[in-house]
Amino acid sequence: MKQTLTTIVVLLLAVACTVVIVIGVSGTEKKNAGDEIAQPISSRIVGASTGSGQTADKAVEFIHDGPSQRLNNAATGVVTWLSKPGDVVEFGTVLYAVEHRPVVLMKGALPMYREIAYKISDGPDVAQLERNLVNFGFVLDEATTGDPTDLTVDQHVTPLTVSAIRAWQLSMGLTSTGIVRHGDVIFRPEPVQISVLNAAVGDSVDGGSVLSVTLNP
Repeated sequence: MKQTLTTIVVLLLAVACTVVIVIGVSGTEKKNAGDEIAQPISSRIVGASTGSGQTADKAVEFIHDGPSQRLNNAATGVVTWLSKPGDVVEFGTVLYAVEHRPVVLMKGALPMYREIAYKISDGPDVAQLERNLVNFGFVLDEATTGDPTDLTVDQHVTPLTVSAIRAWQLSMGLTSTGIVRHGDVIFRPEPVQISVLNAAVGDSVDGGSVLSVTLNP
């Protein structure tokens, strides 16, 4: 009898242990693999690194202590856009804008001193402009192609010169008039680096100088 009771107690204990184990297993919440991945604490995106190791959204101060030269301005109106000190401006690129009309750098030693349009008197400034239009790809040069129907780069404004001017104006977002205003272009022998701003966006200009460039960029 005593042995039978002992056997019953052992069996009851075994059943109780089994129940506890089952309850423990079923009560444990199953974790997904994704629950182990830490959630981000911020959604801020940091700007891509530049070549100097600084982030793109951080302003870089340009310090120029060498000689510089003021560029003469012939545009009239309110300044609406400016290059930044330190910017290197290549030929065909905008230096600044006056009332949203770009003032473009072109290659040449002769300053822009008049409006260039059809039937103006011949002059070396015309040849200088035509050479830039050829270099920018808006017209082909007869001297290169040998085709007499292409542009002859000389001191005379022809209908083909006007067509090339119109194409250039459209590329700059301007109305295609075929007329280059006195203040539309600044000629320089070499690309320039902006050193100092002589005006701010919102300033009214009529001549004078909007910006200066380094003499040895």
